[in-house]
Amino acid sequence: MTGKFFFLVSVLLTLTNADNSIIPFYKEALKTLSYQNIYILQQKSRTLSIEAKKKQQYLNLDTGIMYGSTSAKLLNHHFNNTDIGITDTIDLFGKSVEEIRLIQLQMKEDRLLLQVQKEKLFLSLLSMITAYRASEEKLHIYRKLYQTQYTLLNAVRSAVKAGDMSMIELTRLENTIALAKSQMDQEKETVTVMKEQLKLFSPHHTIPRPVSSTLHSSLHRFIANSPQLKLNDNRAKQSLQKIKRLEQSWIPDAVISANQQFNDDPTAYGNNYTLSMGLNMHFDGSISSIVEKQKVEALKIKSQKKSLEIERKIQYITWKNQYETAKKSFTSLSKTLKEANITLKNMRTAYLKHYIDLNTYLQTIEGSLAVHEAQINAKYKMIRNALILNTLSNGVIYE
Repeated sequence: MTGKFFFLVSVLLTLTNADNSIIPFYKEALKTLSYQNIYILQQKSRTLSIEAKKKQQYLNLDTGIMYGSTSAKLLNHHFNNTDIGITDTIDLFGKSVEEIRLIQLQMKEDRLLLQVQKEKLFLSLLSMITAYRASEEKLHIYRKLYQTQYTLLNAVRSAVKAGDMSMIELTRLENTIALAKSQMDQEKETVTVMKEQLKLFSPHHTIPRPVSSTLHSSLHRFIANSPQLKLNDNRAKQSLQKIKRLEQSWIPDAVISANQQFNDDPTAYGNNYTLSMGLNMHFDGSISSIVEKQKVEALKIKSQKKSLEIERKIQYITWKNQYETAKKSFTSLSKTLKEANITLKNMRTAYLKHYIDLNTYLQTIEGSLAVHEAQINAKYKMIRNALILNTLSNGVIYE
């Protein structure tokens, strides 16, 4: 019991950390892109459609006016007929209820499509943020290395003046440092561009610095929160609802009509009034074929669920394996990095004392730099995959 308690506490702490860093930035990006506003407008449109269907159930009026002039052989003059009629078709048996249910399912689909968009945005932002922070750390390493190399350059210049090193050696080192400066400037430009791109999404929030690398996720929760699977279920329900609506299309509507005729026919009884009531039934020979087609579509949508579940499981397995691999690499590279830093320091001293040549020293720098870069890449790959699995499993981005 105690173990479960501490596990839940750790989960909550992880989610809180994620919320404090990534979620506010992500939520402002949602506002910037107007995802929520578009969804609200869609919902208003659907709600108005439902209200229209409800009103149409009892108020569906048709009105008409006809004028005619008639001549007869036995009459000296023609006579006039004016007919004014109004008809109300009433959904007495509740056919519109099925149409309203279909609109309600479409409203749910709008919400699920929004969740799909939210997930894509979160994944995109997280990739951009981790790439930005990784490049930022690499730039810091490049600057630190450049400063160290520049200090070494001054020492070599002094050695050249003292006649302990050749001018060729100094020139080669200057060229190497100039190249390192160029690479550092390029990385700085990349970091600046990435920062500006991220600020377009969320101009009022500081770019998050994700640090959480603890995995608190499960396959069950990851699948349960999948908007793609929920969307597929909803579309299957819509197909079944369309079938139900088609199957009830034969149900009659009540028809009430009132008609007034103005007639100056001298042989008739004058103006007359008529009130009629009846039932109107619609029969379409193609309905049965359309229903069968819709049933096939419903089965097709339903059969896609298994495929979507497998795709979601593959996503989970892939991200989890990437997390575990990156975690192992980060741990291993962190140990290697300590040794590489010591080696680099010793090799710098050895170079100044002429124990090794410049090529050997530069190879040591390249090796140390490669370890640094690999460690940073592993670190942010581990963080990224942990945050993906934790956040998608907890479902906070879909709210």
